[in-house]
Amino acid sequence: MRPRLAAAPFNSPDHIFEVKWDGLRASMFRDAAGLQLLDSRGGDLLRALPEMREAKVPEGAFLDGELIVCDARGRPSYDLLAGRIGPRAAKRGRGPVFVAFDLLYLDHRPLLGRPLEERRQKLKALGLGDRRVAVPDHLESDGEPFFDAVEEFGLEGIVAKRKRSPYVPGVRTVDWLKYHVTPRADVVIGGLILDETRGVRTALCGWSGPAGLAFACEAYVPPFLGRWLDEATRDFASDSSPFATPMGVRAAMRWLRPKLVAIVEHAGADGPELQEARFRALRMDGDPSDALVPTPVEVPELPPSGPAERPRLVVLQSLPFGR
Repeated sequence: MRPRLAAAPFNSPDHIFEVKWDGLRASMFRDAAGLQLLDSRGGDLLRALPEMREAKVPEGAFLDGELIVCDARGRPSYDLLAGRIGPRAAKRGRGPVFVAFDLLYLDHRPLLGRPLEERRQKLKALGLGDRRVAVPDHLESDGEPFFDAVEEFGLEGIVAKRKRSPYVPGVRTVDWLKYHVTPRADVVIGGLILDETRGVRTALCGWSGPAGLAFACEAYVPPFLGRWLDEATRDFASDSSPFATPMGVRAAMRWLRPKLVAIVEHAGADGPELQEARFRALRMDGDPSDALVPTPVEVPELPPSGPAERPRLVVLQSLPFGR
C-alpha cells in the first residue's frame, strides 16, 4: 500500500500523521524458515545486511515498514542506506534499523481488512523495539504542526493515514497521503549529458505513460555523483532516445534504456515539467511504471486541535536514535 501526494499539509480528525522515512520500503516477518527481510520486489535484504538477523520478531507476525540508516544527528539518510547495501558496501551511519509502521499478520492470521488504528494498536502491543526494530509514534489530527516539527528536525516529510482504512497491497491510494519538506519525485532516466572531467553533468528524466516516456526535467547532477552515475548506468546505454517526443541531440549525450528510476528534488512544477531539478539518488527498488506525473490530492482545511508541544515530542519519540 502506497501513498498519493497531498497538495499541502492538513489537519483532520480522521487521520493519523507519521514521519516519512528516507529509506527503503521493506517487509519483515518470521516463519518456519526463520527471519525474512524483503524489499518491495521480494528481494532478500538479509544478504546485504546479515546483522538484521538479530531482529526479534515473533513467528507469525508480518510487519510493513521501512529500512533506514541514520546520520550522526539521528536523521534517516537514503544516501547512507544506499552506501550500506550497494555494490561497494560501506558501513557508514547508524543502523540499519527496520521502522515498523504497520502489522499485516499476527499469529499467522491476516489483519489486512481491519482498520489501521486497530492494526497500530496490535503492533504497539507486541512490545517490539530494540537496536534493530523501531515502532514509531504517531500524531492524531494535527498534520500542519506535525509537518512544521518534521521540517524543524530536517526530516523528509510526513504521511497522513486514514484511521479506518484497511490495508490494500499494491495500490497507491488517497487513504494514505504524503507531503515532502523539499519537493521530490521519482522519474525515469532516459539520457545523460556527460562532461570529460566530472562524469555526468545532467540527467534527462521522464514520466512513464501510455504514449511512452514524457519529458519531466533536466536534473543537475552534483559533481561528487557525476563519475559514479556515469559508471552505474553504462550497461543501460542505448542507440536511440526513449522519449516519446523528439529531443535535440547534444554533444557528449548518452541515451539510456528507460529502466532506471531516479529520485530528484525540485522547486515546483510548471505543468508536467519540474523546475530546478537536482538528482539525488537512484531508487534501489524503483519501478519505471510507477514514475507517473503526480496529481496532488486536495484536502479540506481545519484548524489544529491538540497541544502545541505534542508534535515535536512525537517526532522525538519516533526517531530511533533520538536527538
